[in-house]
Amino acid sequence: MWALLLCAGCGVGQTSGQRLANDQDAIERTSEKGPVKLVVRAAPREPRLSDLVELQIQVSAPVGVELKAPAFGQAVGEFVVRDYTERSDAKNKAANTATNQVRTFVYQLEPMHAGRHLIRALAIEFIDTRATSEQKGVTAFIESEPLEVNVTSELGDQVPNLADLEPMLPPRPLPATSRWGWWLLACTIIVAGALIYWLRRRKEIEVAEVRSLTPEEIAHAALVQLLAENLPEKQLFKEFYLRLTGIVRQYIEGSTGIRAPEQTTEEFLSAIRFRDLFTAERSLRLKDFLEAADMVKYAGQQPDQEQIALSIDRAHEFVAYRPAILSSAVAEIASTSPEATNNAGGSA
Repeated sequence: MWALLLCAGCGVGQTSGQRLANDQDAIERTSEKGPVKLVVRAAPREPRLSDLVELQIQVSAPVGVELKAPAFGQAVGEFVVRDYTERSDAKNKAANTATNQVRTFVYQLEPMHAGRHLIRALAIEFIDTRATSEQKGVTAFIESEPLEVNVTSELGDQVPNLADLEPMLPPRPLPATSRWGWWLLACTIIVAGALIYWLRRRKEIEVAEVRSLTPEEIAHAALVQLLAENLPEKQLFKEFYLRLTGIVRQYIEGSTGIRAPEQTTEEFLSAIRFRDLFTAERSLRLKDFLEAADMVKYAGQQPDQEQIALSIDRAHEFVAYRPAILSSAVAEIASTSPEATNNAGGSA
């Protein structure tokens, strides 16, 4: 037991001595200006490339002097700032009295290469607000002296030599693999390949089964939805005609390629006449339909039940009507299809 106590006592003594050595292993600079004192301390004195350097900035001044924190970016000289904090430990609190204040800022710096690093003069801003000060309310700065830190490499003075490398190990035999292992691997690859092929085929079949709706089907569905909302009975005439003409325009766009929703009524009718999509009578009916709707949408006209019913009939008429450009294309496809050829042969 006495031996254990003796060992413990020795350990405490070594720790205190090591702590004292660490306190002494630092570079320190002190500056004073007026009522402010600045102490800058960097430890360790000669760090290795893998070490972090602790830069401690301690500013003390009488109460009534406003001290500002130092303005650093992401680097201090050739060091990279890894951490920053303002120390608030018991030792720092004990230094603050009723007449004196102390602020301590601590930075953890990482060297990027070995060699000498210069930490330039650090400036701390302060404002003396004491009533007895001759410089009351004037912003002033106190600067420290530059610090030079020598960063050493891990190897120090040792120069690496290829001759010191250990020789290469001899080749080692691979562990033997049984036939069952190879058979199991082959079966796994075959099953995985079959599963991937099945999943891809299934996806292709599902995509093929999905059929896009025709412009007629889209327009009819939109008309059913619009009429089910009974907007004219709610006196929402403008919204009703906006959606009704929009359905007709989108149908014509989907079946002919004319950018109907993006054009004015005049531009839209002009494009239809230029491309000769409708007969003269059909174009005139479309013109009457759109212009009557414009009177409601933009001129505030209140349509009666007969006008609303006529507009709905015209919309159904145009949605059911197949433009000339689409009718000719459908007729050409039908005439060249195998079923049409077979039917023609049978009729003959």
